[in-house]
Amino acid sequence: MVTVSAAKEQAIPVPTPSAEPSVVLDAEKITTPHGAPEKEIGSLTTFMKRFYVKMSKISRRYPTNKELGEGSSVAASKILPVTGEPIHRTIPLLAARLVRHEDRLDAIATLVNNIPNEQVEVMSAEIEQLVMEHLEMGAMMQQLNTQFGEAMEFIGLLCSANTINRDIMYDIDQALDTTRAQVMSLRRAQQEAQARERDRDQIIETMAAKIQELERRLDDNQRKP
Repeated sequence: MVTVSAAKEQAIPVPTPSAEPSVVLDAEKITTPHGAPEKEIGSLTTFMKRFYVKMSKISRRYPTNKELGEGSSVAASKILPVTGEPIHRTIPLLAARLVRHEDRLDAIATLVNNIPNEQVEVMSAEIEQLVMEHLEMGAMMQQLNTQFGEAMEFIGLLCSANTINRDIMYDIDQALDTTRAQVMSLRRAQQEAQARERDRDQIIETMAAKIQELERRLDDNQRKP
């Protein structure tokens, strides 16, 4: 049994934050003596609902110090990590959006509930098949990745071998250039030696001819009386 004094016909003010008009709730027709009609009890229920709604609006509009965290060690309003806004602003917005899209959500739920079980089972089997194919494709991609890594490693070894081969060929080219220069020097020395030998042969021939001429003259002088 709920008893409220009906003698007080004045309004009951509800404490609200500053700079806001006071919320006044009508207290008429809420006195329910023992055995009161259901209509008056319904008025009490309506009053409680109105009181709860208005207090909820006030609490959402003006969060308490405890909600803002002023009484804690943090002394700052709680921030939602996703949006970066205070929780006392974000949660009512989310609730309003849910209420706004309630019909759409109900339609989606009805549509989902009206799907036949056989179709759901078929879709589940197809999803499982897709998952298995996805797993197989993932394993195949992993195998291809491993093979690609081995191929890249082999290509790296080939590149290293090619670099070493180039270095060896460069050393061989340098050795060939040095040998070629030495051969050219030897050829020039040989040509110079051959030229000196030809000059010496000519000198020897000239000296031999002079010696023969001198011998002939000596023989001629000895034969004269």
